[in-house]
Amino acid sequence: MYSKKGVALNCKVTIEHLGVGMDVKERLEILATIGRRIEERRERFCEALALDIGQAVKVTNEEIRLSVRHLSTMEVDAPLVEGREPYGVLGAVFPYDGPTVMFARWGGAALLGGNRVRVSFSSLTPHVAELMRDVCSPWGDLIEVELGRDNREFGEECVDDPNVRVFFVSGSGMVGRIYARYITYFDKIIYAGPGGMPPVLVFPGANVEQAAAFTARRAFLNGGQYCTTVKRALVHKDLFVPFVEGVLAEVEKINVGDPLDPEVDYGPIKVERTRTSFERALESIDGEILYGGEGEGEWLYPTVLLVKDVPDIEVFGPLLVIKVEASASAILKEATKTRYPLIAYAFGECAGGKRTLERLYGSVYWAPQFLYLDPRDPFGGRRDSGWVLERFGARIFRREGPLVYPLELTRPPLV
Repeated sequence: MYSKKGVALNCKVTIEHLGVGMDVKERLEILATIGRRIEERRERFCEALALDIGQAVKVTNEEIRLSVRHLSTMEVDAPLVEGREPYGVLGAVFPYDGPTVMFARWGGAALLGGNRVRVSFSSLTPHVAELMRDVCSPWGDLIEVELGRDNREFGEECVDDPNVRVFFVSGSGMVGRIYARYITYFDKIIYAGPGGMPPVLVFPGANVEQAAAFTARRAFLNGGQYCTTVKRALVHKDLFVPFVEGVLAEVEKINVGDPLDPEVDYGPIKVERTRTSFERALESIDGEILYGGEGEGEWLYPTVLLVKDVPDIEVFGPLLVIKVEASASAILKEATKTRYPLIAYAFGECAGGKRTLERLYGSVYWAPQFLYLDPRDPFGGRRDSGWVLERFGARIFRREGPLVYPLELTRPPLV
């Protein structure tokens, strides 16, 4: 038995009560149809994200492609939920970056597992929320998309609602600390925290051209407004000069402008707290500006700094700092000095580096050639960059590391 606000709840909630008495094939068809409905509204999503947060249509088009592909291929994930039980009602507050991808990753897994969902999109993306409610309107008994609600108010309502058994939230470290206090009201809380300053590590033997091109494009993707975008590069001294030259050559190609222009890489940074984060980071970092460093109002341009020390801070926006290191071991040591080990990217070779990084970071990619992450990749942070709190009676357990959402949003068969 579980309780919320003193109300006793039977742990086993019936499928009939949830209104999802359907087999996996029916759920897969719903998910694929949601994907098609998102695709049908592609142009409207592009306009909505440009209006809400200044996101470039180039970025939104790719997010839509990833979301639709994920939702239309969830038969791949179906074996993961076979024989498992739904939690019941799941609540989520999504961030302003990648809203359709977040819905596909989290919402797709939740619905595949037989749950009902209540989701609130960022207050910064009201037009996106309206579109997603329209997309999901045929399944109002399964998917409730909140409109015009303050996310703190929505979160409090989920805390008070005894039917909401799992709660997902993302945000700053303060957000995580606030919601951790409410674990006794849920069976599980999933917190997706900040990425801090995700690193690229350039070890000896790296393909410098490939590493530089990836770093520049991944650092300034969507104006640096993903928690997984690169914020610092730790580079072996023998590769430093060609790496910096390669990065600056790529940054020179980045086009900042009208978000509705299909050739633009990113538009204005409309989110005030992101601009503030960027400006505070520049004030706190002591370094030589190699590129950019200027902005006006909502227009922040790619900024690259050469530094001797890298602060361990939460930062969003178009910023990349580069630090030269004398050895592979020094690179590895610097990479471990963080409270936010969410994700790391590495090129070259380092004895024991793979094992060390994978033990510390939520996700590690070696010699990556992609630009966008696949929504199906296991994803989750460690330490202050993310965690799961799970309650079993009076006992509470904390877990960290990459999550497989179809497993995380269902539970093993009850006995």
